[in-house]
Amino acid sequence: MGKSVTRSNFAFFTVYFLYWLVLCWFDRTVFLINNWEKSEGAQDIFFAYIYGLRLDLSLACYLMVIPFLFYCIQNLFIKRAVSPWLLRIYTFVPTLIFALITIVNLPLYEAWGEKISKRAILLGMGTVGGVSSSIDMGMLINAALVLVLFFTIAHFFYHLFVVKVAIYRRHTNLSIIVCLVLGSFIIFTFLRGGYGRATLNPSAVYFSDHNVMNHLSVNTYWAFAKDMLKSSKQNPYQFMEEEEAVRLANEVLPVANDTIVNILKVQQPNVVVIILEGMVAQVFENLGGEKGITNNMRDIMSEGINFTRAYSAADRSDKGMIAVLSGFPSQGTESIIQYIPKHENLNGISQVYDSLGYSTSFYHGGQSEFYNFKSYMYAHGISRVVDTYNFPLDVKRNSWGVYDHVIASQMIKDLNTEQTPFFSVFYTLVNHEPYTLDGEYKFGSNTKADAYRSTAYYTDTMFNTFVEEAKKQDWYKNTIFVVVSDHGNIYPTEKYGLENPNRYHIPLFLFGGALKDEFRGQVVNDVVSQLDIASTLWSFVSADKSPFKYSTNLFAKNRQHIAFFNSNNTFGVVTNDQSASFDMQGQKIAFVENYSKSKEFVDRLIYQSKAYFQSVFKDFLSY
Repeated sequence: MGKSVTRSNFAFFTVYFLYWLVLCWFDRTVFLINNWEKSEGAQDIFFAYIYGLRLDLSLACYLMVIPFLFYCIQNLFIKRAVSPWLLRIYTFVPTLIFALITIVNLPLYEAWGEKISKRAILLGMGTVGGVSSSIDMGMLINAALVLVLFFTIAHFFYHLFVVKVAIYRRHTNLSIIVCLVLGSFIIFTFLRGGYGRATLNPSAVYFSDHNVMNHLSVNTYWAFAKDMLKSSKQNPYQFMEEEEAVRLANEVLPVANDTIVNILKVQQPNVVVIILEGMVAQVFENLGGEKGITNNMRDIMSEGINFTRAYSAADRSDKGMIAVLSGFPSQGTESIIQYIPKHENLNGISQVYDSLGYSTSFYHGGQSEFYNFKSYMYAHGISRVVDTYNFPLDVKRNSWGVYDHVIASQMIKDLNTEQTPFFSVFYTLVNHEPYTLDGEYKFGSNTKADAYRSTAYYTDTMFNTFVEEAKKQDWYKNTIFVVVSDHGNIYPTEKYGLENPNRYHIPLFLFGGALKDEFRGQVVNDVVSQLDIASTLWSFVSADKSPFKYSTNLFAKNRQHIAFFNSNNTFGVVTNDQSASFDMQGQKIAFVENYSKSKEFVDRLIYQSKAYFQSVFKDFLSY
């Protein structure tokens, strides 16, 4: 009798433990199917499941703690059966949460190249309209199928296996105490991942030099829970002593009292900053990309100064906006624009122009509340914000808002009546997932890559019309246009992960009537950063030292040619002859582009990047 009782309870713990493992394996499998084209073959897939077991077992043990303790308390003190609904409710809640995480993670990873995180959830909660705008029918169908399969497997496994062995049987107090001691030891061992100095973390299951395989091995639910519990008041980039970080960071910051080349004809030019949503170098022929997509912008670049090796600071719009207008780098898992008290303390270039009596404005076809853009603009000297709410309901919109060509037309009309000089920002939106158009898709829309090419083509056509109209206006001769993308993108090539600097390679060019003739047609092949725009705009109207700590003037004679980039779990650096990146989750070098340099040189570059982002995050915390 005793043996059969022991076996029956052992069976319950085993089967219930397996229930959670099965859900983990389901999530891993649908992730694999969704990213099959990026997988590396059967051997790596097999190892992803094997290495991933450490986190799978840890998660299952976390979920076993309460049932295990209740089992011991039930036998020691309650000594009778309780309602089976207690176990069902306890099981259902995390099962439901896991299901939601699985279906959200799939499209998120496809778009961002990173698994679900606290940052993604907080951004989603703060911008529900933006999230809904990114959803297409294919995503909904895929989510529905995954949900049906998930709950089908969960339901049948629970009722066919767990329910049959979840039966109360009495034990002696001694046997329960022994069970409590042994069970606690086993659970704690798997939960912690062993007894080494380091507690279990995602880097423990990294095994490949191919990041998608590493991401496959990482348990989505475990990593998400860890990320949600992580404090935003601690610096995740605390690699070294603060004095060392400051010293190394200062080596790559702007040179004090550097000579700035004056590129403008006029003292107080009109300034128009055009931030292109998600445009990457891969759709610009003259930046080494595909032909026939952005011919108009290619031609306009030749009228001004074109920076062929410009890099964005990050991978998303909220960070790109801050990088361009405040010259402040990406903060990895955090986003300073989401914290209004913090972003209000940032320097903003529009404040400078506002203080000089410029008319200031911001144009965007979507909801300006998105990512707190509106609060940022008003807090930094923008006096007029024009967005989707300024247009009648019968004006055609895509899923994100009013079409860019409508906004561009309105902007021209407004600038014609604006008091000069003016400072105006135009932030486009059509080239944003899910890449929808009301009309012809130049390159089709069968794949997201083709849809992206089509919306990029639309953006190029719209931009050309806008510029041609601007050239007809009296104010054009005194105007400088600064054009840049807000961030990198996985499309259209779909081959650059977040660890690869090519993901962040973007267009950056200046043109306009205020540009001196000798700079027209100039091509700059040195590395520059999106961050450098802020100090450049500062120098257009001030001879004083720029207040933007991390922004180096594009036209500083003695500047270093270096650009840092950052995503949720990776950061990296690009110089004229070297680029490398570091994986925070795997705690290893993730990418090296130029192997002609020594290992010591690459290690030094990464170490300096660590110091840089340690300083950046320290500043973020201090605001």
